[in-house]
Amino acid sequence: MHSKKNWYSHIIAYLWIAIGVSSLVTLINLFFSSLAPQIFLLERFLLPFILEIIILLILKVLIRSNAVAIPYYIVIGTQAIVTILFMVHYPVFYVMLPLFLMPVLISIFFLNLRLIDFAFCLTLIVFIGMRLLFFPLSVMSVIELTTFLAILVSAYFLSRELTKRFSVVYSDMVISVEKEKELLYRNIYMEKLTKMDLATNLYNHKTFHEYLDELVTQCRKQPFNLSLGLMDLDLFKGINDRQGHGNGDMVISTAAAIILDNLEANDFAARYGGEEFAVIFTEKSPEACLEILEKIRLDLETAVFDTMPDEVVTMSIGFTPFTPEMSKTDLFEAADISLYTAKKNGRNQIQCAS
Repeated sequence: MHSKKNWYSHIIAYLWIAIGVSSLVTLINLFFSSLAPQIFLLERFLLPFILEIIILLILKVLIRSNAVAIPYYIVIGTQAIVTILFMVHYPVFYVMLPLFLMPVLISIFFLNLRLIDFAFCLTLIVFIGMRLLFFPLSVMSVIELTTFLAILVSAYFLSRELTKRFSVVYSDMVISVEKEKELLYRNIYMEKLTKMDLATNLYNHKTFHEYLDELVTQCRKQPFNLSLGLMDLDLFKGINDRQGHGNGDMVISTAAAIILDNLEANDFAARYGGEEFAVIFTEKSPEACLEILEKIRLDLETAVFDTMPDEVVTMSIGFTPFTPEMSKTDLFEAADISLYTAKKNGRNQIQCAS
């Protein structure tokens, strides 16, 4: 609706320009008219100008109303302005006759065949009425009258054909855009399949190693804080055996959600294996990383599962910060050894590499 309002406003702006040009021409004609200046200014300039302004102001109010019939109001308003301009410049009405095509031509922009029919009928009625009641038009010969009507009818059918063509082009464009969007979404989904573990919404094993490789390379070129945490759910096989694999899957997804909830935008979390997770921290001190890992451990330990309220799930965590002499393998093995130490020392704890 907002875009439609903008389009309506553009049409009103064009009508303002038409009125401005007409008013300027009228003032220039003041110096060449045989009428008294006061009469000329009143009848040819001031009165028509006020009427045109009123029409445009009414149209602006109607546009704000969001009425369904706004296109019809614009066509009617255009026809009223055309009639006023024609009556003001009647001494050169042969030059002004093409103005009667404006309502039909403007209706093309709305891609509405019924609106074109309405604009044509309205223009025809107004023209015939002026032909009968407005003296300057009564002097038109039969040939002139039929020629103009033929032009008007031709403009009408041309407008209909253009509208049909534009409608087809627009429909094709919409279909093309939708297909491009569908292809884009499909590509994004396929890329997600190659990088993500869909069960947990964490990155997968392959992406974890690719990202860690890249970070270690960058850290050696331009040092920054880099740390690695490896996590493993304690005695997970027992949960599967006691509670079933469905509940086991729920535990994994809950643990993943807790990890994501505690991480920041520049942290990286992955599902490393079945019940194993990895978190890469950047731009954080080791102390800050440990606080986050401890929060994850406590959140999981205190989590309550609706289908197994008595089950307490814990995790062991191995942590190590990166040092310049480390390779990627060294970093990973240090964290893995720390994880093994946490398991060996009783589980449900964090161990840091020495």
